[in-house]
Amino acid sequence: MTRFITDYLVQEYQELSLLLNDLQQQLGVLRLARDRRKTAEHLTGLQRKIAEALQSHVVEEEQILYPALEKHVQGIAFTLERMRQEHDSGEETEKTFHQNLDHLLQGTGNPREVMQSGRQYIIWLRHHLMEENGRLFPMVERGLDPETQQAVRRAMEELSQESSVRVAEGQAYAARA
Repeated sequence: MTRFITDYLVQEYQELSLLLNDLQQQLGVLRLARDRRKTAEHLTGLQRKIAEALQSHVVEEEQILYPALEKHVQGIAFTLERMRQEHDSGEETEKTFHQNLDHLLQGTGNPREVMQSGRQYIIWLRHHLMEENGRLFPMVERGLDPETQQAVRRAMEELSQESSVRVAEGQAYAARA
């Protein structure tokens, strides 16, 4: 079984899972924290890292992987459209969590709302990763020949590197401002 793409995605999933574990732990600490602002700042940093990794992952899928699947696998359009809709749903969950964190940082938020929306975000993301593992991976492994998988993986790696450079440049610009 050829796993060029799925091995690459599993590596991304592992990185996201580590960040989610840290986020879950920090959400549990929030209610008991003496310095809620400091904890909220840490949560915001974690949320930003997760958002950047997830955004890169979604772009790789939607710009590279999905078009390759549409080209090589018949009857997949409906499934891919559902996956795109799930990405949109996750974006809304992420937005709610981010807004609740912002309110907490501004001193107007409720720690319980942050914890609840953060847990919803974690649940959504873990479910999404499991869905892709169970649905997307088999489609990729069955539907794409080894040469196509290698080409798609290279394109995804290149896009990821470009995204990392842009993020680093944006952070350097923000630090100078």
